[in-house]
Amino acid sequence: MNLMLKLTTISLSLIALFLYSSTAIATPVSIKLQDNIAQGYGMINLFTPHNTSKTTGQLNGQTLQALREQHGGILAFVIDVNEAANGTEKAASQGVAIADATLIFNFPGNVVRCGKYTTSTASLLAISGQTTRVEYPTLIGATGSNLITPSTNSDLYGTDFSAIMRMKLDNEGCTQALPNLSTLTSAFLEIHFVDTNTRLGDPEAFYDFTNGPEDIALISTVDVPVVEQKQAGIAEAPLVIAKSQVTNSVTSWQYYPSDGSYYVVSYEDKYPVRGDYDFNDLVVGYRVGIGIVYNSTLQQNQVTSIVATGYMIARGSEYTHDWYLRIPVNTPVQGTVTKNLFVENSIAQVSGFPQTQTITGDINIQVLKNTKQLMAVTGQSFVNTLAAQPLVQGKKFSFALNLDTPILLSEIAAPPYDPYLHVNQTNYEIHLPGNRAQLATSANLASDTTFKDTNGFPYALLAPDDWHPPLEGTDLGLAYTKFIDYTATPNNSNETWYLSPTLEKIKTIGRTFWGW
Repeated sequence: MNLMLKLTTISLSLIALFLYSSTAIATPVSIKLQDNIAQGYGMINLFTPHNTSKTTGQLNGQTLQALREQHGGILAFVIDVNEAANGTEKAASQGVAIADATLIFNFPGNVVRCGKYTTSTASLLAISGQTTRVEYPTLIGATGSNLITPSTNSDLYGTDFSAIMRMKLDNEGCTQALPNLSTLTSAFLEIHFVDTNTRLGDPEAFYDFTNGPEDIALISTVDVPVVEQKQAGIAEAPLVIAKSQVTNSVTSWQYYPSDGSYYVVSYEDKYPVRGDYDFNDLVVGYRVGIGIVYNSTLQQNQVTSIVATGYMIARGSEYTHDWYLRIPVNTPVQGTVTKNLFVENSIAQVSGFPQTQTITGDINIQVLKNTKQLMAVTGQSFVNTLAAQPLVQGKKFSFALNLDTPILLSEIAAPPYDPYLHVNQTNYEIHLPGNRAQLATSANLASDTTFKDTNGFPYALLAPDDWHPPLEGTDLGLAYTKFIDYTATPNNSNETWYLSPTLEKIKTIGRTFWGW
């Protein structure tokens, strides 16, 4: 081979290497990391690939920035769940729960931490030594080689990596605005699993971390559908909250009012008559999650899925009702919703659930049917509204809506959406002010109503989840004396009226009780 040919060959090789490196940075594949999560804890170096990884050499900030851009502003990880057979755990279905996860980005002279994360599943769990259950994000998987088979270039090929965790890199999720990651000197993921109270049996025994270790990888957008469509282990896992029924691809979740709080809506069901105005005829807590993907062509966020979770808190009425959650959209949609209704403080669902329903046009979902039957105390007309009455927990509900075609996030109305009541005895609907009746058979369908009386007082009320309903027969204005001034003339001095109750006139039902 002559010198010119040699130089040409070397030049072409260098060009090919440059193109390969550039492509690797622009569209990185899934990369298995060297560190793992052992006995519920991991400090994962994001710059060190596993010694079996197809990626050679150190990772760097450019790699993470490319993955960040690929996912539309987040970093996503996939975990190989590897747990012992406790509770109903077995090779086909295993799980752990996340207590906290933090990304630590070290820049020259600066450290930024990001601690917001979401997973595809969640469960209500009690930690070791306690019996009160709190919702935690979960990671569910199954054992088996060749479970996940994406491109052979991916480190996930032929593995059982099956549970995705997404970390938000925006101002909400980080301690400060996060710059371009290309200048990073190092980066770590610190993660703790929940130490569950296994003495309670399932679901705590299922979601413990007695075995391990769990391997972890950075996942590319190309591999996300492969993992999510597999839904490994989810069908047999106990008390899986509605996100597990999301089958569409989701890059990130936005929760309203937040991922750790609920709206509380209450009703006066004698509409259009004022009634006793105690606002405890039905009290419901609910939260909505919007599943988003970033459309790089449109350069806008699109919604692929919607989930909701909530609880019945109190029912102080002789009437019975159906409760709906309507999420107004500016463009017609089509999709399938799966509805769940759980027995009080139980992983079991009410007979006849889950239910599947087709959605066409508007998103208007009947979540609770016949509330008097769903929340009842033998021999008593009311539940959680009488002073001497012991508190009881209400049923938990959830639903997951998968849209056939994504819609722009901007096409969905702003929260708190339209939670409304249909009163069976009167055939009237009751909405928050500013909404209209929706059901074709309702008595007030054609009415252009503000859902306020002649004095401007509403029939439906929205409050934060630390609000407590008045006792049976107690006027809201007596239980919360600042409410009347707020309704007449809202201002900064009375907008927190709900924080100043007359204690002897309310039924104290704490969020830690009703949000089991």
